[in-house]
Amino acid sequence: MEFPNEQESILVKIQRPIHQAAIALALGVTIMLVGWTLRLTGSVDVVPEFFWLTAASCILLFAMFDAMISVSSDDLGKYWKQAIPTFFGLMLLLSLLATLLSAISIKDAGSYSWIYIILTFGFFAFLSIARFIKRILNLAIREETRVREEERRRREQN
Repeated sequence: MEFPNEQESILVKIQRPIHQAAIALALGVTIMLVGWTLRLTGSVDVVPEFFWLTAASCILLFAMFDAMISVSSDDLGKYWKQAIPTFFGLMLLLSLLATLLSAISIKDAGSYSWIYIILTFGFFAFLSIARFIKRILNLAIREETRVREEERRRREQN
C-alpha cells in the first residue's frame, strides 16, 4: 500500500516487524534498566513484578502497533511470516531480561504467566482484526475505482 509523502512517513520507516520489535525491545530495556538502577541505589523500592509488568507492556505495544501497521502491508501472509516469530522472539528476550533483573521466574511473578497467554491470544486477535480491516479497505478501493471508471466513461460518451 502506498503512503502519501512516502519519504516522510513513519510507517515506511517501521513497516517491518523486526523494526517495531527493536523499538519495543529498546523501550523495555531502557525502562527495566532505569528500574534496576533505582532499585540498586535504594532511592526507590522497585518490586520484582515491575520488570514483568514492563515486559508485558512492551509486548502489548508491539502487538497493537504491529497489527495496525500490517494493514498497510501488500502481502499479509508474507508479513505474518515475519511478525509471528518476531512476536515470540520479543517475548522471549523481554522475559529473559525480566527474569535476570527481577531474580524471579514468571511462575513466581504472580499472574504474569496468564497475562502472557492472554497477550498471545490478543496478538492473534489483533492480526485477525487487521486482516478483516484490510479486506474491507480493499473492497472499498475496488468499488471506488469502479465508480470512478464509470464516471469517466459517462463523461467520454457525452
